[in-house]
Amino acid sequence: MANHANRRTFLLGAAATAAAAAAPPAKVRTAFIGVGNRAQALLKQTLAEPTAEITAICDIDAGARDAALSQTAATNPRSFTDWREVIELDDVDAVKIATPCHLHAEMASAALRAGKYVYCEKPLGVTPEQVAQVLEASRGAKGFLQIGQQIRYYPVVREAMRAIHGDGIAGDILVVRAQRNGTPRKPENARPRPDWYDDTSKSGDLIVENSVHNLDVCNWIIGDHPRSAFGHGGHYLPEFTPPGRRMMDGFSVQYVYDEDTHLDYTQLYFHARGIKEIPNGQYYMIYGTKGSIFLTHGSATFYEMQGDQEPVDLISPGTTDKKENAMEEFYAAIRDGRRPFADIHVGATAALTAILGREAIYRGESVEWNELGVNL
Repeated sequence: MANHANRRTFLLGAAATAAAAAAPPAKVRTAFIGVGNRAQALLKQTLAEPTAEITAICDIDAGARDAALSQTAATNPRSFTDWREVIELDDVDAVKIATPCHLHAEMASAALRAGKYVYCEKPLGVTPEQVAQVLEASRGAKGFLQIGQQIRYYPVVREAMRAIHGDGIAGDILVVRAQRNGTPRKPENARPRPDWYDDTSKSGDLIVENSVHNLDVCNWIIGDHPRSAFGHGGHYLPEFTPPGRRMMDGFSVQYVYDEDTHLDYTQLYFHARGIKEIPNGQYYMIYGTKGSIFLTHGSATFYEMQGDQEPVDLISPGTTDKKENAMEEFYAAIRDGRRPFADIHVGATAALTAILGREAIYRGESVEWNELGVNL
């Protein structure tokens, strides 16, 4: 286990110290491509940034576009329906992409080639080819790409990671068990989804569209990406549909990392609401040589192996009150002339981890990381 400390430099933000090639502009003229549901949080955070100036709004949905134009009326941004026109604008320094998953790679690649700073919602791509496309566009790019892996910006999770990796409180990580369970909505309360969401060729299926957040955290905990995966899943309710035909509502994947470290990840959307013995929602159980950590997005507690010590709260007072702010990090990275903490390598690794698990489920066999054919 001696090389754990060395490989923990991977995915822990070390790349954020590298100097960005471009000199930071005094005012970061910013364009939004896609201003639907997810973009609302980004808009709000961007409007609070003193160095940001929103100069263009692009969306094919007239209602969403007009609402965003009203929100940003103070800077009088121009209105677009064609994202390619936005990419070509000389008076745009940064582009934020919050469109359906299958569009991310093409748009992000074009924006990088045009010399823009790019904030792209997760996942970076829904196929290995798409991920490779953005990686290639980033090489030698004037700007950088920051990925919308939101949990990377949670203050509680960041502090927990400092205890795990900086202090080594749990020792070497042996096994991680993680879940993201939920209870199905009653039919009368069902939330409508856009057409692309249930189209697995566009969303990447649940594991890529949704679980990519949690799998990224697991990579962060372990400090590496997996070498292989095996899993099973499908759409279970109201009757079982094999994976690949429609978005899954339940699956489990086992990922194997170097040195036999492994991750058991489960996501079920039929967790009965009244169960108390097994937590619902999202959590990570981290087993190390010195003890275990129970991590959520709002808390982290360490339990010493033999139970001789009282459980230790790893989060300092006040941290739980702090909110994630991905846009603050985005503009700070531009201003400081550095790469962002959650850079393109974080985004590519997270997407490929999710894709690896999906392919293992679809094929019903173990799939190796190298079979994806993407050079990080």
